[in-house]
Amino acid sequence: MPKDCLKKSQGFSLLEVTIALMILTSGLLAAGQLIYAATASGSLARSKFAAAVAAQDKLELLSALYAQNPFADELTIGDHGPQQAMIANPLEGNALNIFNIYWNISEISDPRPGSKINARTARVMAIPIHSGGAENKQARLNKIVSISSIFSPKVP
Repeated sequence: MPKDCLKKSQGFSLLEVTIALMILTSGLLAAGQLIYAATASGSLARSKFAAAVAAQDKLELLSALYAQNPFADELTIGDHGPQQAMIANPLEGNALNIFNIYWNISEISDPRPGSKINARTARVMAIPIHSGGAENKQARLNKIVSISSIFSPKVP
């Protein structure tokens, strides 16, 4: 083979290096966006879990109150709240999340004529509060959690 052919086939051209760097750069940018999305999803999941804990705590308190006194003020038919709840760091005691807790109590109707079910539905909603005190109701970062339960007297 002539020496000129060997010289042309050795090394990379500037165009090949530029294309390889563009592909590498776009891959690294995509990986960076995935890491950011994963971090944001983890933070949102942690906040939703905290909201679920706050709502569940209130629902359990209402259930215990219903077992003691079904006619307590917090169990009257209608909307109640807001009542603030704080989820604290168990090690340091500082606030991780603060929520406004709202709850609604409604009667359960009996489809049978002349019959009445002695039970109520309780729906509890936890809405996160910003550090300034305003409720966080952003559409993309919605951390609002709503849970419900039915309270009825124990059957002997």
